[in-house]
Amino acid sequence: MTKMALLIFFGVLSHPAFGSAEFIPIQERAQGQSLGGANLLNDSLFSNPAASSFTQVYAIDAMYSLPKSFAASVLDTKTSSVGGAIGYFRRGERNSDEVLQGFKIGMSSRLSSMIGAGLAGKWVWGTSAMGENSKSLDFDAGLLGNFDMLQLGVTLRNLAGGNVILKQEREWALGGRINYQQILFFSVTTMSKWANFKPYQYGFGAEYISPYHLSLKGGYRIQPDNKLSYWSAGATFISPKLSAHYAVEIPNQAGEALEHILGVTLVL
Repeated sequence: MTKMALLIFFGVLSHPAFGSAEFIPIQERAQGQSLGGANLLNDSLFSNPAASSFTQVYAIDAMYSLPKSFAASVLDTKTSSVGGAIGYFRRGERNSDEVLQGFKIGMSSRLSSMIGAGLAGKWVWGTSAMGENSKSLDFDAGLLGNFDMLQLGVTLRNLAGGNVILKQEREWALGGRINYQQILFFSVTTMSKWANFKPYQYGFGAEYISPYHLSLKGGYRIQPDNKLSYWSAGATFISPKLSAHYAVEIPNQAGEALEHILGVTLVL
């Protein structure tokens, strides 16, 4: 079953407006990159490293998208009080020779009944749009507060300095998510460079989890300084073992293509 899930997965397309995040997972893409303060499974490795600290699962997540991008990860927060995750990604820009690859290893744990912390190390290498080859060793850190109806999170990326050639810069994100009876969720996240307190991106998202094993999602994100904005939507078929995801991101700029995103998560 595990091999079958890994073979039939699909994942996230690359995008030129990612900021300094090396890879944007599918749940973030479906909800406007607004989940910096939300409980997550494998997506936590690429979003907030603390976001899986309130879960107890063993999960495999795999993503792939033609022509150049894919990722796979394993998360274990079930066998120990300290959760661990490992993943690989390859992100290729459309109509460009720019490629970014990397390995990430993360760990998370609860500091109290309401506060979780996480740390993710990464080895990133790639080729810039100008053909320059470079590599970087760095790490991200995060905190997540889980207060029943409300989650709040902060993520610090590229704490060792990042890599300008690979577009990996120091930045931080603040996010929050509220829910109504664990059925309806609303989320927001802002992203800022360390050199400038003013956010360069705002993300907003919503999710409805129906009693019929289906989750419906939507989002909007905007980068005012770059005059970029995107709508997004998605759906997840939820089962106890295998969940299938779909999302689409719709640019408001002429000349950018729609991003169709598919994914699979296997819970053991």
